[in-house]
Amino acid sequence: MEKILSVENLKVIFNTYAGTVQAVSDVSFTLDKGEIIGIVGESGCGKSVTSSAIMRLIPSPPGQISGGRIIFDGKDLVSLDEKALQSIRGNQISMIFQDPIVSLNPVLTVGLQLAESFMLHQKLPKKLALEKAVELLKLVGIPAPEERIHQYPHQMSGGMRQRVMIAMALALRPRILIADEPTTALDVTVQAQIMELIKKLNTELSTAVILITHDLGVVAGMCSRVLVMYAGKIVESAPARELYNSPQHPYTWGLLKSVPRPDKQKAALSSIPGQPPDLLAPPSGCAFMPRCQFAMEICKQPPKETVGSENHSCRCWLVDPASPYSPGTLFKEGEA
Repeated sequence: MEKILSVENLKVIFNTYAGTVQAVSDVSFTLDKGEIIGIVGESGCGKSVTSSAIMRLIPSPPGQISGGRIIFDGKDLVSLDEKALQSIRGNQISMIFQDPIVSLNPVLTVGLQLAESFMLHQKLPKKLALEKAVELLKLVGIPAPEERIHQYPHQMSGGMRQRVMIAMALALRPRILIADEPTTALDVTVQAQIMELIKKLNTELSTAVILITHDLGVVAGMCSRVLVMYAGKIVESAPARELYNSPQHPYTWGLLKSVPRPDKQKAALSSIPGQPPDLLAPPSGCAFMPRCQFAMEICKQPPKETVGSENHSCRCWLVDPASPYSPGTLFKEGEA
């Protein structure tokens, strides 16, 4: 497969009055042409910050990409100036944001917002750009698109607004689409329709997709590869089938156990005890240690990345063959 994006040792910090927040630390992954990868994890683990960093949309101040490289089409996006980035954002890399009612401009019609990409990047006249906007609304399944382009965002339902966001992201046939929680606050039926649309466009346009979500069920049906993030780091990475069949990290076990299963309707859902660490002062060892029932003395040291079969990597001492400890060597209660 053709590799089109490579994120290498990405670090993102936020300078606040309370101190420096280590939002993303040493994140690395690649994306192939036409591939769909999923990034999962709890709120605050760094998923959305990672995607914003790829688009170079980290607000500065207080945010800053403090290290690493983002290689796209042979160029390091971290070092590009704003003018060079404008030719890439929306044109070759696009993003569907979490909340369309916040992301769409309330004082402009949907048609004008869609036409803007064509007028800016392709220098099309307004009339022709609006015609292309109608075609986009047809593409994403919005009925009566000739009428809808004259409507404002508040005149549409949540599902339609999300489809408009997808249409905007796909306007110029980008090579990479970043979908950041594209089904947030939508009902189950609309969620299924949105996911079906993204999958269809991925197949027809060979657009690579980075899907950021909490929904592990969606990831199972959509993605070929999954990255599990915790406390700003990727703690496990594997092909989707391998991850679901043989998860290695205790955090991944906890995430999977919290998903309702139709074959175990009477089984109680489990939760992960405790809270994520304070990234103002991240722990020196394994960040998941205070919440892990398998915590060991060696977990006070940073875990190394262990790569197994099927390109399955994990940052946990439990799977490190060099670890002299076993899951039976636990911390005493309260010591973690």
